Amino acid sequence: MSENIIERKKAIRAIKLLLFSASVIPSCVAASLAYYDGYFILPTFIILAFALFIGQMGGDYLYYYFTNLHSDARDSHTKIFAGWEPLFTQILPKERGTLYAGIVCLLIDLIIGIFFLLHLGWAVIPLALAGGLVAIFFTPLMLRGYKEPVIFVTFGPLAIVSVYFVMSHNFSLTPVLVSLPIAFFVTVVAHLKGAHYEVKEIEGQETVIKLDKVKIILLLILGYVSLIVAVVLHFMPAWTLLGLVSLPVALSVVTVLQKSSSKVEKYLWAVVRSILVLISSGLLISLGYIIAK
Repeated sequence: MSENIIERKKAIRAIKLLLFSASVIPSCVAASLAYYDGYFILPTFIILAFALFIGQMGGDYLYYYFTNLHSDARDSHTKIFAGWEPLFTQILPKERGTLYAGIVCLLIDLIIGIFFLLHLGWAVIPLALAGGLVAIFFTPLMLRGYKEPVIFVTFGPLAIVSVYFVMSHNFSLTPVLVSLPIAFFVTVVAHLKGAHYEVKEIEGQETVIKLDKVKIILLLILGYVSLIVAVVLHFMPAWTLLGLVSLPVALSVVTVLQKSSSKVEKYLWAVVRSILVLISSGLLISLGYIIAK
């Protein structure tokens, strides 16, 4: 096995594990906002974080079942991410194991949703229903070109507003604005992982070309600008500007993408760094809330 293939497999393995930050980081940011406002409840946070995590896993299983075992030409990222499998796929039954696993994950979230319904009343239903519908219909939405908007809403406003509401019992504009940096950064990851790129053999190396670099750079800029604007408008405390410390990592992603073409391995590690932008900015914003408190 060549060094390039080994490097590629390492990067894909890192992406596979780090992608769960898409559900973990919004949970942390919402919890830190709830802590800042005096609403944080540890057991509730643990249950909600688990619900978002298991919901993401369920969506992954269903997506894998309907696009890998039943291949679809519109599944645009198969060239580089060939062989991608959700966690524990190999120990599941081959034929419909991932389908059953996805359904089980959704049933677990349904039980959690019923639990909060009994404790919080009917107000929680729209949020729980929206999350369930996203998990069920994510694959057809993605295949119709709606992946990035769905990711933006799901792991940005929907996740953070939901966690904050369950803890505070209040709907407000603040968690929506707080969610925007996270929403933009997670959309960068989604775009890089499923971008409509083209891979060609150039000088004996597989090289990524024709990537929409302008969109990625714009999303990164909007992520940092939305953070600054929220602080300037006093929707977030000044300490949350710690999230700007992740800027050098974002610039390292842009450096790779600004080239007319990039080796597949470098592109994959740029995807890893884009996930690190999401993780570091989210954790630093959360830390900012804790310090401000």
